[in-house]
Amino acid sequence: MPETHTRLLVVDQAAIEPEILQRLSVRSDYERIAAGAPIPLLTPGTLLVLIPEQARVLITRQDSDTDSNPDAIAIVLWREALNTDLDATLVDHPMVVGVLDSSCLADTTYATLNVGLRRLQHRDGPRAADMLERVLEIGRALSSEKDLDTLLDLILTYARDLTNADGASIYTLDANGKLYFRLWQNFSTSARSSAQKTLVGKYSIAGYVARTGEVINVDDAYEIPKTAPYRFSPAVDSSIGYRTRSMLTVPLKNKSDEVVGILQLINRKDQPNVLLSTPKDVASHVFPFDEQSQSIALALAGQAGVALENSILYKDIERLFEGFITASVKAIEARDPTTAGHSFRVAGFTEGLAVAVDRADGDGLRDIGFTREQMTELRYAALLHDFGKVGVREQVLVKGKKLYSHQLETIKQRFKYAGATIARESYRKLIDLQQQQQLSSEEFAARRREMEEMLASEGEQLEEFLQVVLRMNEPTVSRETISGDLEAVEEYKFPGENGEELPLLQPFELKDLSLAKGSLNAEEWKEIKSHVTHTWEFLSLIPWTKNLRLLPEIAYAHHEKLDGSGYPRRLTSAEIPIQSKIMTIADIYDALTAPDRPYKASLPVEKALDILHAEAREGKVDPSLLKVFEESNTYMRTVENK
Repeated sequence: MPETHTRLLVVDQAAIEPEILQRLSVRSDYERIAAGAPIPLLTPGTLLVLIPEQARVLITRQDSDTDSNPDAIAIVLWREALNTDLDATLVDHPMVVGVLDSSCLADTTYATLNVGLRRLQHRDGPRAADMLERVLEIGRALSSEKDLDTLLDLILTYARDLTNADGASIYTLDANGKLYFRLWQNFSTSARSSAQKTLVGKYSIAGYVARTGEVINVDDAYEIPKTAPYRFSPAVDSSIGYRTRSMLTVPLKNKSDEVVGILQLINRKDQPNVLLSTPKDVASHVFPFDEQSQSIALALAGQAGVALENSILYKDIERLFEGFITASVKAIEARDPTTAGHSFRVAGFTEGLAVAVDRADGDGLRDIGFTREQMTELRYAALLHDFGKVGVREQVLVKGKKLYSHQLETIKQRFKYAGATIARESYRKLIDLQQQQQLSSEEFAARRREMEEMLASEGEQLEEFLQVVLRMNEPTVSRETISGDLEAVEEYKFPGENGEELPLLQPFELKDLSLAKGSLNAEEWKEIKSHVTHTWEFLSLIPWTKNLRLLPEIAYAHHEKLDGSGYPRRLTSAEIPIQSKIMTIADIYDALTAPDRPYKASLPVEKALDILHAEAREGKVDPSLLKVFEESNTYMRTVENK
């Protein structure tokens, strides 16, 4: 840590030879003050040579200032002569480090002043060690923060606190070397900008530091020489009624010594809580950033630069991972285009419901809260909840009717065949009758008309039966009673090639058409339900980070019901994670209201809510979560995003 900058103020009455001042080993700013003039505003590290009256006034002033640091200022008393008596309380005050007069030898004067200056120079030894420890603690805090905007805000807050800066700004460089303004804070205006990303010109001070990696320490921003390779823009000052004076701009570098950001500190103050409301306040309380402030800023910048790069890398990895998940979901849904978008809607809906639950204070929900990491974990679990469908046959995934298309086509052909065989058999019987009885032409025509009327009636019957099949082939959302018309189709028989009686529907066809709900038979439904287990198996193979370790378990339970009637493990309420309960409501609601299901039309919102409430009354879904879901209007997100 560099030695503290010192300042020497000497009253005009003190007869100190210039040669003595030149001998001093501690380099200091030297000024003369008049005995009757007010003592100027003092900065830490000031040694004053004062007459007793001046010293008493200063000591009284400093003692009454609760924010003052007595170790930051030292006084040497100058008396008129050796025999001049001094007040003991004055001589014994901690700020007084010595007494001089005109009779003192040059070496005595030199030694007294040198000791006083050295005391001030090293007064911050313990403080410097404490400051260094603070910088290290802050570095550890910064390294643990992964959110970029929060990290940038923390860097500004800590930097202002460590250097007594009134304001601070921070900039970041992108991969192409472009510099962007991100955040700023200002104590006197109580201003904090929201996170933004504004391109910064290369001739600004921050732009110059970004290009060169140099530290720029400006005593007065409005007095920058025209020959300087950078410029200060007073536009912000004008817009908020502020006066920037001292400015310290340091680069934030990564472990490879590359500039990744810029930290700019504005107006170093003698007192941290003073407001710079007027130009007079600025003139009285703002000082240049000294070597110690610069050293502290650089130490913090070193920590912040690494933390900034880590945060950016973390964000890049997170973005990469998000892209991988999105691509995976799209690849899965490409196998079943009719449900495309379902996983994304469920994820958005689940996230919205989780936020509403986090804010709810109803019975059973007051103690439920989700961290940012848990929200991310839940969102990913919702996106990947149907990941296991890659293990389900595509024809089962896209089955929109109770019968597959080829099965229905076979039935239609069978109905045509039935009509043809009935006609063939009828004509055969008419021919046999003619051969046996030698019917007259009138009798033959009459019999033929009877047969044709019968065939027309049979044709109408077969058409009615086919319409029954087509109607029964349409799946329903809720369980419905099977029409008795299907029994008539089952009982109908037509003659085969050898005269045997054949049914219009095979047993497996009749079984599928008799499904009271949905389009899947028992075997197909079992295969569809296996996607949950496949999801668990696939997701369990991924080495999730600590913050995402529960993701497979959350996705695994999204089809479980509170009463144990769900699948695949038949868990009960106490065994189901709250995240999975939230996702269950989201999944059911989207399945009911989505217009993209092949086996049903979209249900109105009111009907979908009625079905969910029925599930809640039966003890299958959580009624408290459903109440929040409805009262918070979170479910409208799904409708709006259709």
